[in-house]
Amino acid sequence: MLSVWGSRYNFLQPMDWQTLLDWAQHPQVVLGLVVVVAALLVANLVQAWRWGRFMRRWKQLMTHSEGGSLEHTLYETLRRVSLMEETLKSHGNHLEQLQSQTNRCLQRVGLVRYDAFPDMGGQQSFALAVLNEHGDGVVVSGIHSRQEMRVYAKPIQKHASTIGLSDEERQALRAATQSHG
Repeated sequence: MLSVWGSRYNFLQPMDWQTLLDWAQHPQVVLGLVVVVAALLVANLVQAWRWGRFMRRWKQLMTHSEGGSLEHTLYETLRRVSLMEETLKSHGNHLEQLQSQTNRCLQRVGLVRYDAFPDMGGQQSFALAVLNEHGDGVVVSGIHSRQEMRVYAKPIQKHASTIGLSDEERQALRAATQSHG
């Protein structure tokens, strides 16, 4: 039992109208109820104001600057990302093909200039080695004399030749092997 202003009330039992009228006779109870109702009214107004502000922000968020909905904008963005992923994959495959082709291209170069004859100056003779990534290519030699210029080409496979190489040609081949195309 709970005692309220000298009376005993059992809040677990259903109240009858007489009990409620007894409570209404006490100004403190009426004042307390007015304060509670006023507080609930203020809380309700604050919540209504917050809800209105939330809805304005929500509508602003859901509307794209160009007038479309956020859902449409998100859909378009995801579609573009998907297209970019496909393009990136395609470029990756193309890059692998180019890398494969590049490995077969002549890209490592070694050049040695020298005087082929003691009476010739200016290092006008040369040995030029050009190789791909696998060490396949050619060594081109040019021997310059007063009367003529002779050019020789020798095939190279896996950094070696089946035809004998001069010292200058071996030096050019070594330089090409060590170069970074």
